[in-house]
This record gives sequence, structure tokens and C-alpha cells, in this order.
Amino acid sequence: MSRRALLFASAVLGLIGTIGMVIGFVTEPTQAAFSYLTAWLFAFSIAIGGLVLLLISHATGAKWLIAFRRFIEAITSALPILALLFIPIALSVHRLYAWVDPSPAMAPEDLAKLAHKAPYLNVTFWAIRAAVFFIAWSVLGELLVRWGRRLGTDAPTYRQRLATLSAPALPFVALTLTFAVFDWLMSLTPLWWSTVFGLLFWSGGFLAALCVTAVVARDSRRVPEVAASITPDLTGAIGRMMFAFLCFWAYMEFSQGIIIWIANKPGEVPWYVARGAAAWGTAFAVIIVGHFALPFFTLLNRSLKRHPTPLALVGWWLLLMHYVDVYWLVMPVAHATIAIHWLDFAAPLAVVGITVALVALRTRSVLPTEDPLLAKALSFKARPS
Repeated sequence: MSRRALLFASAVLGLIGTIGMVIGFVTEPTQAAFSYLTAWLFAFSIAIGGLVLLLISHATGAKWLIAFRRFIEAITSALPILALLFIPIALSVHRLYAWVDPSPAMAPEDLAKLAHKAPYLNVTFWAIRAAVFFIAWSVLGELLVRWGRRLGTDAPTYRQRLATLSAPALPFVALTLTFAVFDWLMSLTPLWWSTVFGLLFWSGGFLAALCVTAVVARDSRRVPEVAASITPDLTGAIGRMMFAFLCFWAYMEFSQGIIIWIANKPGEVPWYVARGAAAWGTAFAVIIVGHFALPFFTLLNRSLKRHPTPLALVGWWLLLMHYVDVYWLVMPVAHATIAIHWLDFAAPLAVVGITVALVALRTRSVLPTEDPLLAKALSFKARPS
């Protein structure tokens, strides 16, 4: 698909989804809020995963990633857009988060726990933290993109700047993202906690960002220079990273679940009970099989990882499963069993459509031709296995 066609298609779908969400927020505001939060968290996880991938590429000096840099920069440039798209969530905070207006019917000990958390978990401080996070991430992403495009004028200077910025930025993003995930996702169940929850969310988003990179790289092969440049070795490198972080995501999921299961504490178990009850248990099984088992055995195939089309198909599948995973994290707060609503389709159309359209509007080139190290990146050869 050409850039113009992508821009038009995503803009149309975004408009359709936006109209649907406006109707939803007027007629069914609570359902609209949860559907929108699910779609927004899905898109945000990919954008923040792209930012981390871009930071890693500059901090480590991984030359082979230069071939994919424009795609990763495009993913990262979605962060300011998603900051604006966060506004409906901020306006719906009282419908999403029980800690905003605790029910008097709650047990006295639970009300006491929420009162204890109130100095941190209140709307004003929550909104201030969100603003600080978005400003920091957006500025960081913008600097990486701008300096990356100036490597043709003074490569040593800007490469040093990128490395110097990226190394300390990685723990900063890790810390702020952890707090953000606590605020926006974990606090949907304010009396539940998990110390690895931020890392679990990031690992899913990072894997999804790699999948988007594989999908976009495959689609960009319509450009002759990309088709000639992205070799099977480079495609295989992205495939190996997808496989590695698929395993890492599964390890995070397993670690959290097994520790809570072994401890069997009353304050921790109900979160899994809600997501294992009724049809949510089926959704959990789908995630285990579809998000891990099937892609795990598929990506074991070395030949598949080296071919753009099958790797992109795996990427599309993992993106679908990632959305199911985010849906499973969010929606049990609103529904005791799966209750698929038309707003669940309108929300991703709105969020993803608008985001992709605005990113496509800004994106111009598909290869960083100004980078003196591009030729070395394109000559990358994988070690024989």
C-alpha cells in the first residue's frame, strides 16, 4: 500500500471510528470509556515499545537496526498524537477508576486502604503525572528523530549525542512507564498490586512494536530500494528479536501468575479469579495458545523468519493477540463475562486510524539514506546456525 493510500484509508477509518465513539460517549459513556481505554492502551504500548527500541539501537550502536530506523522512528512519533488522544480518558476518569469516587458499599477496610492511597491516587496528581510522562516521552522521541535525521551533516557529533542521551534515558523510560502503567491500568483494580506489572505491559508492547516493524518493512518492499536493501539476514534479525521477546513476555506472564498462585493471598488472587471466571477463562486460554504457543513454534522455523511475507503474517497475528491480551486486562473490570460491544470495534478504528493517518502524514522516507553507516547495516550477515 502506498503512503497516500495508507493515509486515506486510515483517515477514513479513523473518522468512522471517531463518529462511533462520539455516539458511544453520549449514549453509553461507561462502555465507551472502557472500549476507548483498551484501544488507547494497545496503541500506546506499541508507541512506547518503539521508543525503547529506538533508544536501544542508539545506546548499543547496533548497526543492523539502522536499516529499520525510519520504521521505528515512525512508531515512536505516535507518542505526541497519543498524548492528545489521552484526553477522553482523562475526561472519563470517574467512570473508569473506582478510587476516584469509592462506593460506600465497599468494606470498611477497603475504604481505609483507598483513603491511605489518596495522597498519591487522586485525580489532580494523576493528571499531573500523566502530563509529565507525555511531555518527557514526546520530547525524548522528538530529539531522537531529529538528531537521527541530521547524521548526514555531522555524523560523529550527532551519533555521540544520540548515544549519550539514549543510555540514561532507558532506565528513565522504564521507571516512568512503570508508574504510568500503575496509574492507567493497574489502578482499574486499586486494591490489587503486582511489582512486575509495568514490565509485563512493556514486554507485550515491545513485542508488538517489533511486529509492526516487520509488517511495515514487508509492506515497504513496494519501494525498489527497500526490496533490494532489506535482505533475508536483516529480516531474520527482526524475526529472532520477535521470538526472543515473545519468550520474555511469556516469562513475565508466567512469573506474575505463578507467584500469586503460590502465595494465594486474599489481596492478590481476586484479580486472576475475575479473569478466569466465565468466558474470561476461555479468553485466557486463547491468549496462552494464540499469543504464545502457536507463534512460538512458528518462529522456531529459521527459514520463515528470513522471509518477509510469512514473518509479517506472524506479526499481524501477534498484534491481534496483543489486542486480545489488553482487552483481557481491562474489560473484566467492566463485565463479569465477555460482552463484546460495537464500541469495541469503533474504539480501535478511532485510535489506530487517527494515529496511523497522522504518522503517515509526517513520514517521508523509508531508509535513512543520510546515515554514513547505512551501507554497513545493509551488508549485515547473520551468523550461521
